[in-house]
Amino acid sequence: MFLVSTVRRAARLTAAVLAGAATTLAFTVPAQAHIPVVLTSANTAAALASSPYVPDGTVSFAFYGWLDRPGDTRAVRIHLDAGEQLNAQLLIPDLAPENTLDRWRTPRLAIVDPRGRVQLLRNDRRESFHEEFTNTNYLILSETTRAARSGTYALIVAGAAPSRFVAVSGSEEQFFADIRNARIGTVADVLNWYNSPVSPDRAVAADHR
Repeated sequence: MFLVSTVRRAARLTAAVLAGAATTLAFTVPAQAHIPVVLTSANTAAALASSPYVPDGTVSFAFYGWLDRPGDTRAVRIHLDAGEQLNAQLLIPDLAPENTLDRWRTPRLAIVDPRGRVQLLRNDRRESFHEEFTNTNYLILSETTRAARSGTYALIVAGAAPSRFVAVSGSEEQFFADIRNARIGTVADVLNWYNSPVSPDRAVAADHR
C-alpha cells in the first residue's frame, strides 16, 4: 500500500501540472534500438514541468534511472497524437539487489494520460532479457500497449526500495529524434548506470544535486 499511495500521490500532482509543458534545449541524435537517456535526481514527479519531454512519443526511448530511497519518484513526458500507439515498459537490471527484491518492493510504473487518468501497471511479469549491444541483462516487470489520446502523457516510476530501473517508451526506431530537458546518453553512460547500484553514498550525493 505504501508504494501504491506514493504513486497515486505523484500521479495526482502530475495531473495537476501536466498542461505546463516547459521546455529547454532540444537534442537531435542518431537513434539506437532505444535512444538512451539517463535520468537525474532532479527528474521527480514534483518537477514534472521541467522533466524530460519527447515530442514524438512513438519513437523508442529508454530512460535509465535510480530510485535512491523508498518513495522516490522519477518522471518523464511523451506526446502522442490520436490514433497512435502508447507503448511503455518497465525493466530492472538482472543484478543484485534488484533481482532479489520481493515483487511488492520492485519499482512500479504509472501512466497519466492527457485527461489526468492514471494507470498503475502491475508487475505481473519477470521475463529475462539480454541486450546484445551493451551485453547487459534485464528483467521485464510490466508493459502496456494501447491506442493513445492526443496530448501529453507522463510516465512515473516509484519504488518501495532503492533500485535501478529502465522505463521504455515508444516502438519506432528513427535515425533522428528530439528530446527536451535532457541529454542523450552514451553507451558509457548506460554501462555506468548498470554497474552502479544504489548506495548510501549515492543517496547522500543525490540530496546535494
